[in-house]
Amino acid sequence: MSVLGVVLRALPPSLPALLPKLLAEPGVDITHNPGDGRLVLVIEDTVQGSAAATLGRIAVLPELLSSTLVYEYSGPDAPAPEGHHGGHLDWRRDLTELDATRP
Repeated sequence: MSVLGVVLRALPPSLPALLPKLLAEPGVDITHNPGDGRLVLVIEDTVQGSAAATLGRIAVLPELLSSTLVYEYSGPDAPAPEGHHGGHLDWRRDLTELDATRP
């Protein structure tokens, strides 16, 4: 299992064209989008392919100014806790919660 944390930069006018392309990629979760061209993504391995391959496809999108890998985890898949039936994104918090607590 691999999990990647990625920061993307794009011009704000290109976001309407870029966001659907990102969301169409398997294993991609946009965790932060303040609307000014900065995006934070979490990319995970899926049965369709590796997180690294997904990042490679994203990095060459013409709407992007830059893509930066800021976190990478590769390790064995952890078994789900007994009785856990939540979605695969349950463990993530929306970063907008953090923004709301800042002055």
